[in-house]
Amino acid sequence: MRQLRAFLATCESENMLKEEQNLVDVSTESIGGLGIDFGYPGDARKAKDRSKMKLWKKYFQENGRNLTMVRLPTFGKLVRVGLPNALRGELWEACSGSIYLRMTNQGVYEDVIKTYEGQTSLSTEEIEKDLHRSLPEYAAYQTPEGIDRLRRVLTAYAWRNPELGYCQAMNIVTSALLIYMSEEQAFWTLNVLVDRMCPGYYSTSMYGALLDQIIFEQLVEKTMPILWSHLKKTDIQLSVACLPWFLSLYVNSMPLLFAFRVLDCLFMEGPRILFQIGLAILKLNGDDLLKAKDDGAFLGILKHFFTSLDIPIHPNSRNERARKLTYREFAIVTDDLVTDLRRKNQLKVVAGIESYTKRSAIRHVKDTAGFDKEEVSTIYDKFFGALYYAKQNNEKTTDLNSMDVETFRLLLDSLTNWSKLKPHDESANESYMRLLGLQFTQRLYDYMKPNVHPGITFQDAVRGLGEIMHGDLMSQIEFFFKLYDQDKDDKLVNADILCMAKEIYWVLCQMQQDEFIAWDAICNLIIRSFEQSDILRGIHPDEISNAEQLAELISYGRHDGIQNIQKRMERVESYLIINNDKDEEEKEGEQRKPVIEICLPSFRMAVLTNECLEMFFDNGFMSSFRLVKLASEQQKSLGRELFENLFNEGKKLATSTMTAPTSTYRRSSNASLSTSPLPSPSTSTSNVSSPAQPATTASAPTSAVSSPQLPQDQSSVMSLPASNKEGEAKKDMNQEVDSLLSELGHQDA
Repeated sequence: MRQLRAFLATCESENMLKEEQNLVDVSTESIGGLGIDFGYPGDARKAKDRSKMKLWKKYFQENGRNLTMVRLPTFGKLVRVGLPNALRGELWEACSGSIYLRMTNQGVYEDVIKTYEGQTSLSTEEIEKDLHRSLPEYAAYQTPEGIDRLRRVLTAYAWRNPELGYCQAMNIVTSALLIYMSEEQAFWTLNVLVDRMCPGYYSTSMYGALLDQIIFEQLVEKTMPILWSHLKKTDIQLSVACLPWFLSLYVNSMPLLFAFRVLDCLFMEGPRILFQIGLAILKLNGDDLLKAKDDGAFLGILKHFFTSLDIPIHPNSRNERARKLTYREFAIVTDDLVTDLRRKNQLKVVAGIESYTKRSAIRHVKDTAGFDKEEVSTIYDKFFGALYYAKQNNEKTTDLNSMDVETFRLLLDSLTNWSKLKPHDESANESYMRLLGLQFTQRLYDYMKPNVHPGITFQDAVRGLGEIMHGDLMSQIEFFFKLYDQDKDDKLVNADILCMAKEIYWVLCQMQQDEFIAWDAICNLIIRSFEQSDILRGIHPDEISNAEQLAELISYGRHDGIQNIQKRMERVESYLIINNDKDEEEKEGEQRKPVIEICLPSFRMAVLTNECLEMFFDNGFMSSFRLVKLASEQQKSLGRELFENLFNEGKKLATSTMTAPTSTYRRSSNASLSTSPLPSPSTSTSNVSSPAQPATTASAPTSAVSSPQLPQDQSSVMSLPASNKEGEAKKDMNQEVDSLLSELGHQDA
């Protein structure tokens, strides 16, 4: 109850009814957004703001308010009349469901602001660029107060949802919300808009807006075939004019007074309103648009229409039909239809976005490292495929443009047949081999990753793979020389040769080479490295002694068998590494270990003395990389971003602790809203059934009243028995609403 008391103090509806219903202590000051201090768009007197407030006050008294409000048919009419300025913010969040988020997450917004105060990111930098381009025509956004409020809300959302961060057009929508809402109200309403009502609109690729634009064009073709035929004939791109409508929710296209009316209907009925209003605009201007011959003329007609929206229609004008035409004429556009069209077109849109992104990334590769376009394309698919699936398997945020070592291993798995490691529940011998594999892939990762990047970028991967796959025998030997030159001093020493011997042994075994042949190869590498080191120092090699040492190493490995790989490697280590922990007397008492210090030419001579090593460096390692894209990988790559968005939505839904209110209408003062706190944009809100009668079908025309709504003949189920006096009062209220609708007809959405 303490939490509820604090929450209700932020609701203007409680402030309105304080005198009549002194249930809680609430502030007598107005509650809302920037409009309180900087004014609201439009003329409140012409908009009948006082009359609207009286009607809403009466509605709250009879049907509850904020968290307990019941939506009856009158609710929809009241919204369509136009919301009063003082209540618009609260009713937006009540219709969208964000009021429940705000109630159940009290203090979260303030905590986010405090936690990330003073911190910067790529999103905060982008926000700073757009702050002064957000509704510059509204006075508050020419002052530090308005800019600071907008900055805090956008920054809080970017930190709370780092996967999305900030995208263009968020600033336009948020600046509109802040005129009527407090920062906390706007923050949670933005969450609902971005995550649920307009999914994919505010992503890096804007795939949601592009998808809905295709749907809008299909609806234009279906409802206005003559206009559509004209657009095709003259090659006018409908998206040039209409895509900004969807991205800014009409806020940037219409005068603010009318844009807020669109938001009224959007929050009440869902995203199908965006399509219905767009179709109504085109139909209103249909005759003029048929005369347009190019994009410029098309845009000019629509621009003139928007600038003349606030001019009342003269009864004798040729546009008299516009007085009666509203978005409700396109009731054929239901949520079910939008959902079906989205499902049919989503792969087409995502494929187009992915194709464009891919072409752009490939075009910006400065060094193709000898690969042709098809090969670079395959590397792109494997690189970003590894990034995508690594992100899905990892709860922490993964950079979408560079990969860490774990993701790099996924990339190697798709390119080679030797990089896949066995699971952890394995024998001691397999565990040791696994350790060698992890060391080798880490070494490759460190070699390909430049110091300037936190991980391997696409360009780094192309360049590194090119060095591996496009070299001859000599360049491959040089590649491994640089790979193990840990001190970067152009020479290999004992420790370098030891690491190389162990890891090449692992690679050879992974490539199905006989383990005894692989052992012989690394033993030869060690002994020949000693020989070449002696030659560089001007010492004639003792061939007999070296032959005996080689035979001893080989014999040790062959007689111990595969079960003792770790012991074999320990034998090699004891042979190569001088124990620096012993004092000088102990060192003098034992035979000194020889020292390896060879350069690249000497290393080449050491390698070429063994046939297995020569074959490995000549083509074995190089040919183990395959740039072949399987058909299954092509299918997986399609629609990753769309699936990612849906996957994230599912996780959010799964972790939600809120309980959806009942769908049955109850006439009690503490009843909850009849809709879910977080209404899905794909769920039809016109098909709500009562316990006594089946739901209306999806194909039924959308009602002009609030969504959801029951047919009028179900009123007996919806309400308790009422007296004749009460019925007359409701009838009077309906008449008042209808009267307002008639007076404000030219402003009706």
